[in-house]
Formats: sequence, C-alpha cells, structure tokens
Amino acid sequence: MDGAELQKQKAEWLKKEVKRKAAHRRERRYLQGLEVRLESLDASLADDSDDAASKNLINATPLSVSTSHSSQVFVGTLDSSPTSGCGGTRTDSTRSCSTPPPGQPSECPVMPNVNLQAKLFPEHEAHSTMMYLDYVFPFLFPYYRPSFVDVGRGWLLVLLTKNKALFHSALSLAGYFYGIVLGTMHDAPTKCQTVNSGTLHEQQGLALQWLRHEMQDIITRGVKGNLAEANRVMASIVQLMTCDVAIAKPGNWTMHLDAAAELFNEIMKHHAITEAGHPCFMLVLLHLGSTPFSWTPKYHPWGSDQAILRFFTAQLIFCDTLGSTALRHPPRLLQWHPHLLTPLDEELMKQMPAASEKEQVTPHINLREFVGVENWVIVSIGEIATLDAWKHEMKRTGSLSVSELVTRAATIEQRLRSSLIALEEASLKQGGTGPADGPQHILQYFAGTFTPQLMHGTKLNTQIWAHAALTYLGVVLSGWQPSSPEIQNSVAQTIELLLSLPSPDCLRTVVWPLTVTGCLANQDQEQIFRDLVAGMGPLKVFGTVRESLEIMEKVWECRAQIDDYPDQWDMATCLNCLGRPALLI
Repeated sequence: MDGAELQKQKAEWLKKEVKRKAAHRRERRYLQGLEVRLESLDASLADDSDDAASKNLINATPLSVSTSHSSQVFVGTLDSSPTSGCGGTRTDSTRSCSTPPPGQPSECPVMPNVNLQAKLFPEHEAHSTMMYLDYVFPFLFPYYRPSFVDVGRGWLLVLLTKNKALFHSALSLAGYFYGIVLGTMHDAPTKCQTVNSGTLHEQQGLALQWLRHEMQDIITRGVKGNLAEANRVMASIVQLMTCDVAIAKPGNWTMHLDAAAELFNEIMKHHAITEAGHPCFMLVLLHLGSTPFSWTPKYHPWGSDQAILRFFTAQLIFCDTLGSTALRHPPRLLQWHPHLLTPLDEELMKQMPAASEKEQVTPHINLREFVGVENWVIVSIGEIATLDAWKHEMKRTGSLSVSELVTRAATIEQRLRSSLIALEEASLKQGGTGPADGPQHILQYFAGTFTPQLMHGTKLNTQIWAHAALTYLGVVLSGWQPSSPEIQNSVAQTIELLLSLPSPDCLRTVVWPLTVTGCLANQDQEQIFRDLVAGMGPLKVFGTVRESLEIMEKVWECRAQIDDYPDQWDMATCLNCLGRPALLI
C-alpha cells in the first residue's frame, strides 16, 4: 500500500470485478422473470391435459437419474456420448448428478421423473423424428427451402440431437399431425388415435421440463458467456410457441413470446454491440461460427448455431410483429428492425471489413426466405401497430394530434404503395430472363423449391400481405369505417388476390391478411371467406385458419353493435373478440 503501480493495478481490478458482479446480478434478476413465465406455462399445460398419467408427467419435478435403465434409454436416444455424463458408465446407477457451479457447463442432464423405459422407444423416436423433418417442418414453414450449397436443413437435425426441449416438442408435433391424419381416415383404429393423443401430452410435458432446466442453467450462468446455449434456449421457446399455434392451443403464446423476446434482447445486448455503440448482428453470427470471430466465406454454408440463430430470429420477428397487432403495443423487437430487416447505410458498411464475406450481406434477415414475405411489409405492419398503440394512448390522455397521426400514416402508406409498384416492376423484368446456364443450371434441381403441394410464389404472397397492411392502416387512421372508399378498395384488391391462389393449401400462409380483410368485408362478400376456408377441407384443423374464421364470424355477428359504437372497435378489438389475443401465423 505505497501508492505504486501494483497498488493502482489492484484497485482497477477490484473496480472492474465489482462492476462485473453487479452486472451479472442485474442480468440474473432480468432473466428470473422468464422462469416465472415457464412455471405459468407448466401449470396451464397441466390444466389442458385430460389424462391422469400426463398430468403426473407434466407436474413432475426434475430429479437426478435414479435407475440405470432409464439412464440407458435416455442417453442412448438423445446423447452421442456413451457415458452418462456423471463420470461413470451408462449402467452406473449409484452416482447422482448435481447442478454445476456458475461458469461451468452442465455435463449431466436433469431428468424428468418418468419411466422412460415404458414411454420412449428409440425406433419409435427415429420414425417420429423423420416424420417431423420430412413432413411436419416443411408443412409449417413452406417457404423455407435452403439451397443445396447451404447444406439444407442439416442444422435442424443437429439441433434436435443437442436440444432436449426442442426434440420433445418436435416429437409432440409429429404425433399430433399423425393423429390428425389418422382421424381423417374412416378405418383408423381408435386405439391408435388415443395413443397419439396421450403421446402429445407426454412429449409436451417433457419439452417443458427440459426447457425449465435449460432456462435455469442460463439464469444461473448468464447469457454473456453462454451464447450458444442461450441461442438454443431461445429456439426452444419459439418452437414451443409454434407448437401451441400449430395445434390450435390458444392462450400460451404471449408468455412464450415475452420470454423469447427478452432472451433475444439479452443476446443482442451482450453480443451485438460494437465498441462504437452500434448494433451488429454479424458479431453474433461470427461468435457462433465453427471458428469464432473468423469471417465466413461468401459461398461457405452457415454453421449449425448460425443457421439456428438466423431461422429462429426470423420466426421471432414475424410472430412478434403480428402479435403486436392483437396486443396493441409496439413490437418488442422494434428497436432491432432497422438493423436486421433493412440494408445498412454506407457509413455503417464502411466499418465492416471484407465486403465479399457472407455476414456482410444485408439485410441480415431476409424474411422472404423464411416466411415468404418481403421485409418492407413486416416492417410496415410493425410501424402501423406502433402508430395504433400511440393513437390509443394519446386518445386515453386526451392529447391526440390528428395532424401528426395523418403525417405518420401517410409516410407508411407511401412506402407500402411505392414498394408494391417496385415489386411489380422487378417481377416484369425477371419474367423476361431465361433459365440459368453453365454451372448454375444444375443447382436449379437442388434449390429446395419443389414441394409436394402447389405453393404460390413470394410475389403473390407479399402482395396479399401488403394490401392487408393498407387495410389495417386505414382503420388506424380513420377508425372503423368499412364503407370508406379507401378501405373498400384495399379489401376488394386483397379478395381478388386471395381468389387467385393456386391451391386451398396456400391459405394457411396468409391467415393474418385473410382475417384483416374478412373483418372489414361487406355482407355480400362474407360467403367468399367461408368458401375459401371450406375449400381447405381437413387442412383447416392445422394452425390458425379455423380461429381466423371464428373471428370473422364473430365480427360479422356484431355488425349492428359495431355500427352503433364504431369508436369502440378497431383491428385489435377484432383480434381479441374470442376472449383472447390471436396470433395469426
């Protein structure tokens, strides 16, 4: 303690250590809320189950491995290591697994208290996994067709083998879809349907138990030093949200969305901010690379963790934006839209080296590749939802500026209409080009664009979404005025586009535009929407198409009430008219 250099260095070290620990405590408090939401989901899932065994499974507390055979079945099915992870062999049942201290990875999975010997069979799981990869995943995400040179959907198989929560969620979806298919067959055995229904609850319970364990691990260790783990937990949450929506199980998606959005914000806050204070999604991608912080060559495929982040970020942005239209508040990830969904300006691009590298391509997330809709449409819907929330708050406080409302709405409308014109012009130019020759020609056969169903292109899909966004904007600007020329015109144009869809199957990719348009349709147009949904046949039981028709029927039923009190109705009111907010993906 003589004031020399070593004393100063020690003092600086102590200051940094105090700050680091304080930041870690804040992060843990921030993430504690996610665990509370997962406990709520656990309870709601248990309430939804009619099977006593399923309830016992879902309410089970994760315990250490207690039987050698259950350890053998689980590890042999999901882990690549031949050992239990506790230091012994798979048959060593005398050792118990303990929670690792913060900063050390968890080597032994905490097991749900279930008899896996009786419930899970490796052969059955193999069949269900391939059913999910071959049929269910392509059905849920028809526009996601990564190219042959990008190694297809290999990352998904890697994720299923590494992430227990997502694995069981995938099995539950596969079982549900298979059960629905059996139900549409007149000679389907009743016992098979019963078994599939029970399996659905069991797999959902396992998925939730594993998610709670993984979430607790992230809460304990923090996001900052565990990016890959946090990335996979976020993927699990988004997957569970997709699962709930796909099986028409309303009510839980808001909790899923809150948790996933908060976790994504933590990931970005700790891993995507440059020294200059700018957000940089590419830094996160580089950190997740097979060789962290080395640039990915432009024609080199994404690594598994990079592909996971890109896919589930796209799904999260999409769900977050659509969810905001029902919840009447700005999208939770609105702050990241300019960086993720729009091309970077020249000044920011100058800060990024190696202009030919893959991470340099902007926008970083192209929603057309994942959900079949151009970024500018989703960005505009997010801005309209933000404007709607602002208008509602200003009216509540008696401080609404009509001129500001008109100005902001006009900016959004101009961008939508000019983008629609540009889309049409680009389509005309591309229509005159012939097939690719040379080395690229063979890739056409491996582009991943061929599907068993006839799916419409991203141009038509984007047009439908854009015109529905204009209808939504008209309601925010003018109130509930379905007879106004502007709204009637956008409704008519959207109906014309919907009727041009090549197959009834296509309707499941435009549920939000269908609902927005149908709620504002006149009485003479109601039957068009009923016929569109009826044309799907048994497919309408999947996803949110059936919920969409229920919303439209409810709004049509309330026409007289709406005419008497039009100020009490808007699009968010419609999307909540069934007693719960609707996520129409």
